[in-house]
Amino acid sequence: MEKSIQIYCKKLENYYDVDGRLIQYPSKRPMRIIALIKITEQIDANRKYTEKEINEIIRLNIAFRDIELIRREMFQYKLIGRLRDGSEYWVENDWRTVYAEYIRED
Repeated sequence: MEKSIQIYCKKLENYYDVDGRLIQYPSKRPMRIIALIKITEQIDANRKYTEKEINEIIRLNIAFRDIELIRREMFQYKLIGRLRDGSEYWVENDWRTVYAEYIRED
């Protein structure tokens, strides 16, 4: 799997603009996870966020408008957690363990 992850990481480079923002959400699951991890790494794991703050972090990392899609996917893939009413968001503690095979060690 490690070799295929490297291939996906290489292909994913084509999905970013010169400013490092995701220009298109990948259709292949491994590439999606890698792209979502890249955004998750921009979030401070030691604090709680409002939905507006999470949206801003996502907005700064994507070049398309569907912030809600990315936020939902980050939640569904258990990269971030939230209160039921959506008033508070945080980075899930174990996401690095769950997705260890997807994390690039450069």
